[in-house]
Amino acid sequence: MAVVDYTSNLGLALPTTGDLAGLWGYTVNDSITSLLDSAVAGTTTLSADADVTLTTTDGAANQARAAVINWTATGTVTRNIDAPKHSKVYVVFNNTGGTQSIVIRGGPATPTAGVTILAGDQAIVAWNGSDFEKVGGGQAGGSNTQVQFNSGGNFAGSAGLVWNGTTLTATNLSAGSLSLTTTPLAIASGGTNSTATPTNGGVGYGTGTAHAYTAAGVAGKVLTSNGAAAPTWENPSTPANASGALLVNTTTVSESYVLPAGSNAFSVGPITIADTYTVTVSSGQRWVVI
Repeated sequence: MAVVDYTSNLGLALPTTGDLAGLWGYTVNDSITSLLDSAVAGTTTLSADADVTLTTTDGAANQARAAVINWTATGTVTRNIDAPKHSKVYVVFNNTGGTQSIVIRGGPATPTAGVTILAGDQAIVAWNGSDFEKVGGGQAGGSNTQVQFNSGGNFAGSAGLVWNGTTLTATNLSAGSLSLTTTPLAIASGGTNSTATPTNGGVGYGTGTAHAYTAAGVAGKVLTSNGAAAPTWENPSTPANASGALLVNTTTVSESYVLPAGSNAFSVGPITIADTYTVTVSSGQRWVVI
């Protein structure tokens, strides 16, 4: 079979005009039509728990040409799938029987960063000239990846939520746009801007600022520092630093406080406000030092 060239991306036959007398049917069927069918709708299934370099051949079937990559191996270790470094779009399913993530990247020589796809997730990825990047699909991990979800169970655009595979970051959210229902949100303790875990509904965050939370049949509690390094949740009627009839406060303000609208406060003085710290009293409210 005399074929002088192949296409650079999919490796399809480019017969020379006037050549292949009596052989055009074989060439068109085997080296063009069948390969296009795979490129548009074919699936490469990868079932071995190991890094993979997709096979590439001109004019013949291979793994890299398929439109869909279906990972079905069972494992816990992240595995790499090296695809050719040229223009191509893949729909990638991580149907692992384990917990492993997979990374589709340009390779195998000098592998690129690629796109990480979590266990049970899927993504549409495309070569951008220097690496594969996610252009649609699920919550594939990696930098600058947006969490995309809607009430129908499918993923859709959400500019304010970014997921890197470990941490969910909410940015530029308008007031009231983040709603938490039924299950309390726990913020891990540790550091000056963290809290003890709430046990009943709601959440608060921030040093020195009171954040009330309530739930049906549950008395309100507030987030307060009480001069400690980390703020804690406590019931205003039985503060953690109360002892019998005495309510004890420190005499030095060593963190900034904001007294919100609708709240007053008192302290037993003298009180010293340490350098760089402030006490802000909202208009109409009072902080009494006695």
